[in-house]
Amino acid sequence: MSLGRRCLSGIIAAMLASAAALPANAQGNYPDKRVRIIVPSAAGGPVDPLTRVVADQLSKQMGQAFIVDNRPGAGGRIGAEAAVGSAPDGYTLLAAASAVVVNPLLYPKDAYSVEKDLTPIAIVSRIPMLVVASPKLGVRTIAELIERAKNKPGSVDYGIAGIGTLDHLVMERLRTLHKLDMVRIDYQSVPQALNALLAGDIPTMAIAISAALPQIKAGKLIPLAITSATRSPSLPEVPTMAEAGAANFVMHGWVGMFVPSGVPAPIAQKLHDEVAKALGQAEVRKLIAQGGVEPVDLSLAELKEFVRNAEAVFGEVVRSSNIRVSN
Repeated sequence: MSLGRRCLSGIIAAMLASAAALPANAQGNYPDKRVRIIVPSAAGGPVDPLTRVVADQLSKQMGQAFIVDNRPGAGGRIGAEAAVGSAPDGYTLLAAASAVVVNPLLYPKDAYSVEKDLTPIAIVSRIPMLVVASPKLGVRTIAELIERAKNKPGSVDYGIAGIGTLDHLVMERLRTLHKLDMVRIDYQSVPQALNALLAGDIPTMAIAISAALPQIKAGKLIPLAITSATRSPSLPEVPTMAEAGAANFVMHGWVGMFVPSGVPAPIAQKLHDEVAKALGQAEVRKLIAQGGVEPVDLSLAELKEFVRNAEAVFGEVVRSSNIRVSN
C-alpha cells in the first residue's frame, strides 16, 4: 500500500474511532441539558406531586433541570405514548401510575407495550388499597361483607372511579374470588365515588389508603381490609386481605419512572442510581411516606420483575372478570 493510501486509511480509521466514541462520551456527560419527565395526568393528581418532589431533588443532584410535563388524557395513554415515541437518549422520562400497565390490557390496539417499549428505572412509591364501607352498611370485616353479599345477592353495590381503574380491579378480584353477585356503580373520578360513599348512596368501594385516611380517622368510613402483603403502619389495626380470609390477594397501586426502551444501559443505570439516591433523602422519604404511601427500593432487574408481576396480576383480573372497553 502506498504512503498516501496508508495515510488516508489512518485518517478514516481515526474518524470512525472518534465517531464510535461519541455515544460513550455523551453518556459520560449525561445529562448536559434539561430532562423532561412526562406525567400522563393533570397537575395536582396523585402522580404529579410525587414526581415533582423527585424532580426537584434530581435537579439538585445532577446539575440540570428536571422538568415535569403534564400530558393528561385518555386515562394516561396520551402521555405514555408520547414517552414511548420520544428519542431513547435519557432526556425524556415517564412517571406514571400502575395504569400504564393496565391500559394495554384494556386497549390491546394501543400503540405501546410496557415490556417492549419501556424500561423501568424506579418505583417511586407503592400505594396500598383499602376496601372500605359506609357505617350505614353495618359490617366491620371483609368476612361480614362477603356474607352480606352472599345472603342477599345483588343487594350490595360498589362504586368505581372508571372502568379498569385500580379500585375497579380490586373489587372485581374480590367479587370473582368469592363468586359474589354485587352491583357495580360507575363514577367519573375517585372524589365523586368517595362522595357517594360518604353520602350513603353506595355501601362500599376500594380506595387508596392515602385518600381514605382522613375519612377513616373522622369515623366516616369503616376500613375492612388492606390489599398489601403486610399491614400498614398508618392503620396497624386493619388486617390484610390474606388475614381476613382472601388468600393470594395482594394488589397495589404504584408510581413508577420509566425511560423508552433503547436508552443506553449506562444512562438507565445512572438514572436508577440517582433516583434511588433522591428517594433516600430523609425529607423526600418523609414527603413520600405521608398518608400511608410506601417508598420502594429495587434493583433494575427487580424492577422489571415487579412490573412483569403487576402485569400478570392485573391481567388475570381483567381476563377472569371479562373487563372490556372500547377504544
